[in-house]
Amino acid sequence: PLRRNMRPTFHHLLELSRLDDNFNLERLPAVQRNAQVYLGTEKTSKPVRGGAPQVVLVRGISHAPGLVSLSGARRALIQGLDELERAQANPKVNAQASSRIFLHSLPEIEDMTSEEVASKFTEIMDQLKSKLATRLLKLRVDEIEVKVRVQKTDEDGNPVIEPVRLVASSMEGEWLKTSAYSERPDPVTGVTQEFCVIGDHENEVCMLDPYSTSNIIQTKRAIARRVGSTYAYDFLGLLEVGLIRQWDEYLTDLDDASLSMPSAIFSAQELIEDEHGNLVPGSRKIGTNKIGMISWLVYMKTPEYPEGREVVFISNDVTVQSGSFGVEEDEHYMKASQFARAHGLPRVYLACNSGARIGLVDELKPKFKIKFVDESSPSRGFEYLYLTDADYKALPEGTVNAHKVPEGWAIDDIIGTAHGIGVENLRGSGMIAGETSRAYDEIFTLSYVTGRSVGIGAYLVRLGQRIIQMKQGPMILTGFGALNKLLGREVYNSQDQLGGPQIMFPNGVSHEIVEDDQEGVASILQWLSFVPKHVGALPAVRDCADPVDRDVEFRPTPTPYDPRHMLAGAGDQKGFFDEGSFKEYLAGWGKSVVVGRGRLGGIPMGAIAVETRLVEQVIPADPADPNSREAVLPQAGQVLFPDSSYKTAQAIRDFGKEGLPVMIFANWRGFSGGSRDMAGGIL
Repeated sequence: PLRRNMRPTFHHLLELSRLDDNFNLERLPAVQRNAQVYLGTEKTSKPVRGGAPQVVLVRGISHAPGLVSLSGARRALIQGLDELERAQANPKVNAQASSRIFLHSLPEIEDMTSEEVASKFTEIMDQLKSKLATRLLKLRVDEIEVKVRVQKTDEDGNPVIEPVRLVASSMEGEWLKTSAYSERPDPVTGVTQEFCVIGDHENEVCMLDPYSTSNIIQTKRAIARRVGSTYAYDFLGLLEVGLIRQWDEYLTDLDDASLSMPSAIFSAQELIEDEHGNLVPGSRKIGTNKIGMISWLVYMKTPEYPEGREVVFISNDVTVQSGSFGVEEDEHYMKASQFARAHGLPRVYLACNSGARIGLVDELKPKFKIKFVDESSPSRGFEYLYLTDADYKALPEGTVNAHKVPEGWAIDDIIGTAHGIGVENLRGSGMIAGETSRAYDEIFTLSYVTGRSVGIGAYLVRLGQRIIQMKQGPMILTGFGALNKLLGREVYNSQDQLGGPQIMFPNGVSHEIVEDDQEGVASILQWLSFVPKHVGALPAVRDCADPVDRDVEFRPTPTPYDPRHMLAGAGDQKGFFDEGSFKEYLAGWGKSVVVGRGRLGGIPMGAIAVETRLVEQVIPADPADPNSREAVLPQAGQVLFPDSSYKTAQAIRDFGKEGLPVMIFANWRGFSGGSRDMAGGIL
């Protein structure tokens, strides 16, 4: 059936036979004449919860030359992404389906060796990942495969064609890691027998068809996507892509042909416990972690520090017990944070979790019985829970603390046999909360909330103070379902009502809101660009194309104006800071004051300015109170209110801990002294 309605050679050129072994294929509509789209459902011998994993497969043929150029590769990849976008709108495709793109390029590549083609592919993919990262993430692209034909000569000088397969794959854990293979066909049939890695002649590795079904990495990646986040290890790839994009923008801005991006701009070593229980930089196979907390020592060459800087990243792994905090997770977080403090390094926390881990002793649930005050009227309550004598003696010693009663043994305490499911986790939560507070006092701390952050996870990001929140990343203390049970009625219908961006941005908890994880990583890198490489160092000066001795062209007017225009410029009028360098934070809270970070002559600085226009403070209605109404409170310009006073104080404190000089554009008339604001704590 796969061969129907296609040209006879298509089945071979699109290599559809490679897919039959592992997938049940269903063809989906495609727009382009030389492209076909298939929905592949993995063949399994037993039922899979939620259905067998799906893969959307875009297969294409290209007759156009120039695929080894950036423009040609970009055009081909965008065409594949367009087909993917249409296919993923099909109701048959589930929201966690992986995506793979295959392109068979028929024109022969001349004047390049297979090694040069492989090197060029890596260079092009780095740029394409940087420019198209948002779409690649949104469409869940886990593999891009290109088959090209390289013309070379044999030992006798005769022209021969070498099939080369170029692959950018996330299947082994690293996000779209590039590799290249030379195909070794059967001399009689022409069918490929093996694929050999290009570039390693001494230790040449050859393998059979590398096309596989989902592995443990793919399964974990699907779990992370299900909660609206990115698999923890994939953030390393996003960081590298974001760093490449930062360098591209920097070099484009300077427009200096003598400057170029340095080599080896990014590397990461996972922090792993040694035999003494201390965290040391090392490496292990991705996905083999047994606990839901990971940390890395990341080395980056940034435009501010082209020689390199180090940053400690700590991340929940939401694929391990839903990212919950147990004893081992708490200890790892504690040690990683202490590592950052000991070395005076910035510490970034990637939060996606479900709070402290509280479990049940399942073996007890069917055994305990209830001693009611009145058996005929259970609503009058009960006296105690108890176990029969036989059940009590059958339990391992120490499982429960109990005392003798006529019915058997009344339960005083349930201890259980498994460590790490009870109050010991709450002790660990207190421990890491204290460590986060110490870290904020001593080093630069930044948190990024992706997917969700619950309970102690929400406390940690708040105690770290500086927070970037993804739109689909609520920060909550408990779920809306539990609150509805407590209230006895359906009041809340989503987590966003409790801790979504519409709550956390206006109240000043979140400093910045981003659309997706790639934008979140870009914001992390931008914030780090203002921060010294270690505690006590001077802020790094970045070269700037904007002359430091130019005039500030924007002029404040006697009538109310937007102070952001004075800081960043407006239209053709340049502002106070270097062009394009100012970034506002806490924009949703305390709107009568504007705070942010920018550069002046390449030197990073904090900035505080006064809003001269009338603004509004919106206090949302409480769905739990039927009489509650949304309140819109006007706030006059050039006046400090309780929220903007707190915002100013917090900004000055943050700038001080980041080692940044502060520029305050003072234009206040004073504090608001009305009864509402006096009651609101203006003093």
